Amino acid sequence: MSRRGFTLLELLIVIGILSVLATTAALVINPLEYLRQSRDAKRIADSVSMYKAIQLLSFDNKAATTLGTISTVYISLPDTASSTCGSYALPALPAPWQYHCASDADFKKNDGTGWMPVDFSALTGGSPLHTLPIDPNNSIANAQYYSFVTDGDGYELAVSMEASTNTTGGATDKTSSDGGDNPTSYELGSNLVIAPWSFEFTGFPVVALNSNLPGWYKHSGTGTALATGDAQNPHYLQVSGPVLYGWQQNIPFNPDSVYKIECRARQETLPTTGGRGAYCGFFGIAANGTTGVSTTGASSYSAHYRTFSNTTLAMSPAWTTASGYTKGHAATGVNGTSGTCISIAAPCKMHANVRFVRPMFMVNYNLGDGIMNFDYIKVTKI
Repeated sequence: MSRRGFTLLELLIVIGILSVLATTAALVINPLEYLRQSRDAKRIADSVSMYKAIQLLSFDNKAATTLGTISTVYISLPDTASSTCGSYALPALPAPWQYHCASDADFKKNDGTGWMPVDFSALTGGSPLHTLPIDPNNSIANAQYYSFVTDGDGYELAVSMEASTNTTGGATDKTSSDGGDNPTSYELGSNLVIAPWSFEFTGFPVVALNSNLPGWYKHSGTGTALATGDAQNPHYLQVSGPVLYGWQQNIPFNPDSVYKIECRARQETLPTTGGRGAYCGFFGIAANGTTGVSTTGASSYSAHYRTFSNTTLAMSPAWTTASGYTKGHAATGVNGTSGTCISIAAPCKMHANVRFVRPMFMVNYNLGDGIMNFDYIKVTKI
């Protein structure tokens, strides 16, 4: 009796059929996620095209290249009624920042009158951009529009990622591996800390709770926060009095990834009354994208502290950096205290109800009237 096994060709055919079936099943099971990934691929490709076109223009004639007006956020949304994009409910920008929109008739033009202020038509031999790219959705919803900012010399392009796999912590993370400091956007350019929503505090835009727009919401406190700088450090956040702020764009939480959050701060003045405790970490957010989740699973915006946790810093011109790590779910999340969450080998966990995270900070606790400065907050996938 003879036995016949599968030939190599037969095995390859079977594997090919199984691959097709697996891909088809994935599309049937989650077609929306596939569409999000497809739109993200276009966003990234558009960013690379604009970046390369600016590089070509700079090499072609750097002296004559104009990148636009400083303290201006150029966005791809058309607005015939207002050159400052007044027809849209965009995040409020700190002075002297303002938005700029081109008209419906002009916003795709590549000659500097479109949504980007760069004259690509001046390229010798013609521009690779016949029209300016725009976001596949190009909508204010979830900040799905392209933006461009310049400091006169450098520039930054930013686009929002839709697919959870492309956000910080995702399997194909694009936002924490791009060299920029905003964990909710894909950034490309020659200076990735120019935008007012930079986590190195070039500005400090304030937005509504659960707006899913780039900016901060004050949950509590009578203090004030101001983006400022000095000769040694051009950008930092000066916080006077007690405040609790949370970032308002959701970062999908993948329990299989390790999230590192790093906060850098210093105490400028000691309080005359109250405390000076500092906190920095994440708010946990439920699957609906809006409800806060505490460490016990309750519906609350109480935080999962990861770096500073009621930390008191000595008044000093020197900065103190603290890091914390997060991975996985647990029946009870960890509200980090000093010495916890600091090891990548033993990261803290989020409550099992957490599906998104948002960076947060609280300073001058409890009711302190001192001044603390934040140099930056960084969130990356390790």
